[in-house]
Amino acid sequence: MFKHILVPVDGSDSAQRAVEHAASLARTYGARLVLLQVMVRIGSDQVPASLREVARTEHIEVTEARLLRSVAESIVEKAKDLAKAGGAEDVETAIEHGDPANTIVDYGTAHDIDLIVMGRRGLGQLAGLLMGSVSHKVAHHSTCACLTVP
Repeated sequence: MFKHILVPVDGSDSAQRAVEHAASLARTYGARLVLLQVMVRIGSDQVPASLREVARTEHIEVTEARLLRSVAESIVEKAKDLAKAGGAEDVETAIEHGDPANTIVDYGTAHDIDLIVMGRRGLGQLAGLLMGSVSHKVAHHSTCACLTVP
């Protein structure tokens, strides 16, 4: 039924629960699981003022871009460990940047994703109506099945 499952991850508890559900589905269907972290900002190549002293004393260049990328890599690696612990065997990670909802939908289309499993964000109904949540936008614009996990 499902061959390619996409799980957007952001390090939140909701995303963690989505990984757990998706790992179970991947195990059941023998599906490939892709864990996607979307960076809203890629950062600059400047060393932030708060890290200049560390960079000077440690002789390393800690740019905002490297720091943000490192956080993104940590998020997908932790999610990968969780997915493997949940029984998923074929697990990939990906990091993209852009608007989260559009990037998730575009990634799903470009990579023949059958199912997107994602956590519900903490927006209430009124906030979701006024601002729109990522999961809401993905569910409405994706061409594949979507499962939101509380």
